[in-house]
Amino acid sequence: MLCIDGQPIRDPIDFQFHSAEDSFSITIKRGDAQFEVEVNLEEDAWFGAEFDEIKYRSCGNKCVFCFVDQNPKKLRDTLYFKDEDFRLSFLYGNYVTLTNITRRDLDRIAQQRLSPLYLSVHSTEWSVRQQLLGIKKDDHLLEKLDFLSEAGIEMHTQIVLCPGWNDGPHLDVTIDELTRYFPAIQTIAIVPVGLTGHRASLARLRPVDADAARELLQWEEKRSHEFLKTLGTHFIYVADEFYLLAGQELPPAQRYENFAQIENGVGLTRSFIDQFNRQKRGFPKQIAPKHITVVTGRMAAPVLQKKILPAFEKIAGLTVTLAVIENHFYGGGVTVSGLLVGGDIAGQLRHKKLGDLVVLPPNCLNHDLLFLDDWDVPNLEAALKTPVFKPERTMSEIVRYLKRL
Repeated sequence: MLCIDGQPIRDPIDFQFHSAEDSFSITIKRGDAQFEVEVNLEEDAWFGAEFDEIKYRSCGNKCVFCFVDQNPKKLRDTLYFKDEDFRLSFLYGNYVTLTNITRRDLDRIAQQRLSPLYLSVHSTEWSVRQQLLGIKKDDHLLEKLDFLSEAGIEMHTQIVLCPGWNDGPHLDVTIDELTRYFPAIQTIAIVPVGLTGHRASLARLRPVDADAARELLQWEEKRSHEFLKTLGTHFIYVADEFYLLAGQELPPAQRYENFAQIENGVGLTRSFIDQFNRQKRGFPKQIAPKHITVVTGRMAAPVLQKKILPAFEKIAGLTVTLAVIENHFYGGGVTVSGLLVGGDIAGQLRHKKLGDLVVLPPNCLNHDLLFLDDWDVPNLEAALKTPVFKPERTMSEIVRYLKRL
């Protein structure tokens, strides 16, 4: 397929946009022959076109905090690909910096209404952006935001907070600059820099510690309340990790408004707890005797211990053990459950009494059911000599699964 109504088709987005009408013409090339076909579709009919996998653009930045650069060696190739493609932002919510976007791309975004987009800003000050993103030429970020804002494109932004680089007064400058684009820019998420143990040749960065987290939360509370008065929205949202690092209670669901940045770890824990609290009302009072081991990372352990496990422990016949896994694969500074790997889980649980079932965190396997170190569930079950279960979304699925055992 070459064109629809004379418009070139580069990818499925082009196809969807130009084939939105019930009638259109398609230019097709088959071998050396080129011809046109008139198409007339009934309402809701499927055209039946299938596309090859899109070749996405890679990132040319050299961000000092890039997680891909902090991967261990000898992982699968896809874990070393740095994507930077506005189509991935529109289709899947991937964050892009816009450093490689062209005027032609911007015109396409405006024409095809590719909205919302998810943008990694980090800083609006050129001197700071230059250091953080490792770029040499001014990428004219604010001019691009001007264009997208005037075109009516909805944007959600994030700032990866790197202590000593883009915090303090630099953070205020960035927030003030982005505020000018409200309501086109709907949200700003602030997430802590993630640092692994594989940074030997990389820039020296320090992690967000408990003191830095508490300081940021105090700042955020002040600024977000200002925005609530002036904009009618909190506008700024901080990742759950800041609350967990600071040892503070998570805000209620209302604080996250429509949870626009939940896939970025903003409000995910609150949503998880609230959903569990609704579902636990249907838990049985008793089941046939079972013992389960629940796997988690160090960051989420207090939440599970305080908010989740007590509901399971009230079920007569059910014994629950919490297994907090240290991340040796990425280094002790990585404490989130989503980055746990099969090798670490197997190594730390192999000789323990695990009971009838090992329960994994919902987010530690990819769509192919692989850990980051290429272990899969059958490998882990063989190593632990115990069945392994991964809930799809919620911890309440464990009870339903146990009833089937």
